[in-house]
Amino acid sequence: MDIYDREHLKEFLIALYGKQANNWHPNEELFNLTYKLIAESGECSEAMRYVPEPMAIGKASFKWLKKEARSKFLKTLHENKEQYVICLRGAAYNMALEFKMAAQGV
Repeated sequence: MDIYDREHLKEFLIALYGKQANNWHPNEELFNLTYKLIAESGECSEAMRYVPEPMAIGKASFKWLKKEARSKFLKTLHENKEQYVICLRGAAYNMALEFKMAAQGV
């Protein structure tokens, strides 16, 4: 990893784990864990795409739900580029110990 790669990785980890990541030296193991984190949070992000928006008062619920599901699916097909922050943070929380150990070279 070159200096720019290390800096980008460190910025990402600080945004996710806070100030404690300032003390982590970006290395290959941290990169590999970050890759795994993104992959795992992707499943959650994919599911979040299908959560319907709040229903307006007076709408027919089944018709509204059908429209929302269709809309979410088509939006997913169109965008399919982003990860939901809540999913990323959830995966980061689950992997925090792995990141701390990798930062210490353990």
